[in-house]
Amino acid sequence: MDATKVIIDTVDRFRQRRTAPLVLELDLTEGLFEGPPADPLGAILSMRKTRLADVLSGLRRAAKDPRVRALIVKVGTRPLGLATVQELRRAVTRLREAGKLTVAFAETFGEFGAGTVPYYLATAFERVYLQPSGDVGLTGVAIEQRFLRGALGKLGVEYQLGQRHEYKTAANTFTQDRMTDAHRESLGRITESVVEQVVAGVAEGRGLEPAKVRELIDRGPFIGAEAVEAGLVDRLAYRDEVYDEVRKAAGEESLLLYVGRYAKGPIAGKLPQPG
Repeated sequence: MDATKVIIDTVDRFRQRRTAPLVLELDLTEGLFEGPPADPLGAILSMRKTRLADVLSGLRRAAKDPRVRALIVKVGTRPLGLATVQELRRAVTRLREAGKLTVAFAETFGEFGAGTVPYYLATAFERVYLQPSGDVGLTGVAIEQRFLRGALGKLGVEYQLGQRHEYKTAANTFTQDRMTDAHRESLGRITESVVEQVVAGVAEGRGLEPAKVRELIDRGPFIGAEAVEAGLVDRLAYRDEVYDEVRKAAGEESLLLYVGRYAKGPIAGKLPQPG
């Protein structure tokens, strides 16, 4: 009888894990591995890193999976390329449109520094939570340009380059020691284009007018309480509080699963209980 009971309990647990609601989790604090490894060493080093392709595949699958109730993403300060952020925002938006709860949590968006792009990613989520000690570094976008002409001259390096138009600025890195007017104009237009995308995304995600977002960028950065007052985040909360809210929304029997592993269909584990 004892052996039979053990078998029945095991089958019940397996069935429960196969049918219970899912909460997907993604940790971006270490960034994402965006492309295939270029060499064997790179393949080894990337084995434990989350791959962008797996994340996007998992989120596409989750949008159609009735078991998936919510997505929690921990946003970090490690830089992500703007193209990657745009792909993630589109995937999160599709998940929201499918009726899934999407939650972004961060210990900080920039520590009074460059947190604009991480925060821009977070605004694609239905709810945005910030740790009470955190800040929102919504301060705009800047582009830097390095020039090597002086350094190469000191090293005695000679080079030959061809340049057809003043707006073809790739060669300027080697031929100039400062920006030309055309170079500055082209970078200025690129920067403004990125800012326009950020403003539009933040305005839509947070229900603010674009002019208000521009004003907030000019005023940033913000400490936690100021960010809540400005409507940039929904609430100040610690990680366990965020997970507790999501568990209540998704169901007490919800299981937690990393997005990358979900894309490959592994076994899930229970959501952490509040301490």
